[in-house]
Amino acid sequence: MISEQNFKRLLNVIPHNQTYHSPIKGLVIHHSAHPFQYENVIQEPSICIVIKGEREVKLGEQCYLFDNRHFMFCPVNVPMNGKITKATPADPFVVMSMKIDLQVVNKILLEQTALFVNVPQNSAAFGRWHLDSKLENAFERLLLLHENPNDINFLAPLIQQEIYYRLLTGEQSDKLKQMVSFGSNTQKIAKATQYLQTHFRETVQVDTLAELCGMSLSGFHHHFKKHTTLSPLQYQKSLRLMEAKRLICQENLPVSTAAFQVGYESPSQFSREFKRYFGNAPSEK
Repeated sequence: MISEQNFKRLLNVIPHNQTYHSPIKGLVIHHSAHPFQYENVIQEPSICIVIKGEREVKLGEQCYLFDNRHFMFCPVNVPMNGKITKATPADPFVVMSMKIDLQVVNKILLEQTALFVNVPQNSAAFGRWHLDSKLENAFERLLLLHENPNDINFLAPLIQQEIYYRLLTGEQSDKLKQMVSFGSNTQKIAKATQYLQTHFRETVQVDTLAELCGMSLSGFHHHFKKHTTLSPLQYQKSLRLMEAKRLICQENLPVSTAAFQVGYESPSQFSREFKRYFGNAPSEK
């Protein structure tokens, strides 16, 4: 994504071995000089680009590989895990994530009405997209604003508008348009994911979610999986297991207590599903 020379410039102005919440609105940069796994991550609607290295992203049973030639487009909140297998102090892993500002996207579409035509509803949502040179150049200029912090307030919003414009005129434009299209499937599924994040401990009926979104049961199933790569029940299970692992590892709760707190009635079922999801038993952390 970024030239070696500019990558070195970026390394000079961002913190190392941590997650950096940039002064640029919605932008987060993670740097690591060591391999690591990440879990319990809810990826908000965003554009994610690996600046240096590779990362595996696991959503449910599916695994995606991202490098600096592709970007991840995530239109709704998605629970994910993953790992970085190669990273050293001399050759670190660096990834950026920019939260999608729907107000800015909507403003561009209101000003450029020719862009907002024939928005299809049946294309895939979550995606791995090629990073073309125009989009790459805009992101590179955005990142290098960290060299001159006084320029950020004025220039960052302009470059971010350019990024959204490039996205709206690129191969993934339909996905972004659907996010601001009233009554679109993307908006409906986003509503369902938000509901599940609030009620994941409860027994949630899928037909209740479909009714909440104003969709038929079959249509809801179809579009939910298209947008999140998971079924509604898999999505809820991911949220439960991620929260359970946090309770066990960070709050030192007993396995059975954590299982009950996230909505499981059977500790043995919880242990089986935990091991299948994370690769080890909950007692092994």
